[in-house]
Amino acid sequence: MKFVSFSEQGFVRAGVLLGDGAGKNDRIVDLAHPSMRKALRGAAPKMLALIESGLPGVVESIGTHGLTEDAKLPITSVTLTAPLPEPRRIFGIAHNYRDALAERGMAPPEKPVLFMKALRTITGNGQAIVLPAGIGGVTYEAELAAVIGTRAEKVSKDRALDHVVAYGCFNDISASEIIKADGHFNRGKNFATFGPFGPYLASRDEVKAPHALAVSLKVDGRVLQSGSTRDMLFDVADLVSYLSGLQVLEPGDVIATGTPAGVAALHKPPAWLKPGSTVEVEVEGLGRLQNSVIEGPAPDA
Repeated sequence: MKFVSFSEQGFVRAGVLLGDGAGKNDRIVDLAHPSMRKALRGAAPKMLALIESGLPGVVESIGTHGLTEDAKLPITSVTLTAPLPEPRRIFGIAHNYRDALAERGMAPPEKPVLFMKALRTITGNGQAIVLPAGIGGVTYEAELAAVIGTRAEKVSKDRALDHVVAYGCFNDISASEIIKADGHFNRGKNFATFGPFGPYLASRDEVKAPHALAVSLKVDGRVLQSGSTRDMLFDVADLVSYLSGLQVLEPGDVIATGTPAGVAALHKPPAWLKPGSTVEVEVEGLGRLQNSVIEGPAPDA
């Protein structure tokens, strides 16, 4: 089942997407509509609440209940937000694709390279990526995102995927020249809008092989990244197991699992993001995440 969050008449709530989010005739089933209330088993019609209540059970309940006609809205009548507008935390993973490591001439890390993305980075499909003036080269990073649905503490790899309830597209926008100058990820990964996410979350029953998905990215129609999650050094199960050993993972945590070869700095000349461009991320079976790029004010010193 494909879940979205959307705004209509100033109220943000969760819905079920009928279509892929790109078609003008796609529709959204409004889970806040009275006719869908019983299907939610008492949970609020918000994405985090549905995850906390047990998303696989919600999927089953909605399937049994059915999607009522009265609750269906044209996608053109609403504004999509990020499918999980307020995740609990966003864990980012760097240097996690073998092709990207080879492209850089880097030795594979012995364990996952972790950084955190701030919640202010989250933005939705169709919303703008804002590049603060004067921050230097900024890259795109097409990624598979995994959403935690049940509390995970020191879980084994063979049980790790039991704790993942949904997957989506993520774009880990990164101010590469700031990261290089700072010597760490903190500032360069965390400007507002630097975490496009969407257009929807697919429940795990729809993603049969998360470790065999094509991942690609275009800027203004030009393919700049083309890889597969098969090429991950540490796959989703590895990452959930590893992170749950560092700290307890909670429902609503998001793991952005790393990006394949082809980031902006490795093109000749570098393919830095520029105002006026459009960026498209695709992860097989998870739709197309599209964002325009605009310039904003210079960051505070």
